[in-house]
Amino acid sequence: MKQDYTLYIYKRDRRTKAGERLVSTTVWKDRDEASMRRESNEIYNLYPATQGYRFEYHPTMKTVKSLMTGQDVKIPYDTPRSCDPSSELYWTM
Repeated sequence: MKQDYTLYIYKRDRRTKAGERLVSTTVWKDRDEASMRRESNEIYNLYPATQGYRFEYHPTMKTVKSLMTGQDVKIPYDTPRSCDPSSELYWTM
């Protein structure tokens, strides 16, 4: 199934609390899991793990069920819980 994916590239950095920092975020349109794996393998030489880089990719949107209506709602993958209609926190604020 083709969908949009977001590729995150992180670099190890001891100056940050998490121990790494976000270097790049790229949205890839109409891709599937296999093509995203190929893309990350192709750019691996530009951002080698030996220099502290790490890749992560996720579907750009995810489908959740609204607690209030029971309908499926598409929201961005990195939506905070307070903005997610499938959480009680969203409806109690």
